[in-house]
Amino acid sequence: MKNKLRERLKNIAHGKLEPAAKLIFDIISWLERIYFQCRYRLENKGNLSQENIKEVEENVTFMFKSFERQKLAKRLYKNIRRFYPNAHIVIADDSSSPLNLKDKHLTVLQLPFNSGLSYGLNRALREVKTPYLMKLDDDCILTRKSDIAGQLSFLNKHKEIDLVGFGILSFIRCQSPMKDFIKYFQESMYRAPKPLKIPHMTQIDRTHIVVGKPPNIFLARTDKVREVGWDDNIRMIDHKEFFIRAAGNLAATIAADTVIFHCHNPFDRKYQKYRQDVEGDRAYIRKKYAKFH
Repeated sequence: MKNKLRERLKNIAHGKLEPAAKLIFDIISWLERIYFQCRYRLENKGNLSQENIKEVEENVTFMFKSFERQKLAKRLYKNIRRFYPNAHIVIADDSSSPLNLKDKHLTVLQLPFNSGLSYGLNRALREVKTPYLMKLDDDCILTRKSDIAGQLSFLNKHKEIDLVGFGILSFIRCQSPMKDFIKYFQESMYRAPKPLKIPHMTQIDRTHIVVGKPPNIFLARTDKVREVGWDDNIRMIDHKEFFIRAAGNLAATIAADTVIFHCHNPFDRKYQKYRQDVEGDRAYIRKKYAKFH
């Protein structure tokens, strides 16, 4: 009964009422963001020193792929600039019209229409000149608890770790990032062609735990990500496949005390038409890894 009701509400929301559903979702997400931003401020979280800001700006490039969501791409760009005014940003965009953003510390790559997530990330990766990269999605927003400077310090201290996945607070569910982490704790990647460099669920310190597949928002050593790269033949569902190949090549952790907002509106029909077109990807991945199963 519960599933039938959920499916019926979904069909209604994606029908004639979709514009209204999209607007309501955006309003609720905005209110929730305000609430959490105020909460983190009252908790005195994320007061960056000039030294922290400079350290990130000199060592980290922010990179993300965008497609037909240019308002979100601009929002994230402004959000990064709010925290790190001089950090380099690389945006790979394969929308139907050019992304109109200019900045001396910004690189916008205008790619062929709908050329895919993996293709765009690989092109963005070529532009990264810093020792670390911060990989984001265009519907993310940094918060006072993102703590990129803290994770950079962690990676500098722990040379055995190559990547830190961040806690993601997804609107409008707003469940604790720790609840979201459970699915990553269950993903040991035991079927990957190579064993993990460090065993799954190894605790590095009080807040960092090794996992086979961390969240898709991460800070990582640029050279180690280049060793893995993304498969250009995979247009959308790149996440797990990337970490299957990363197993044995780079060691990844989750940072349990970090938070990045994720504001993905499921009622954007134009975007969803392309986002849900993944059968080709699934067939390609099944064929690619058939001998390992």
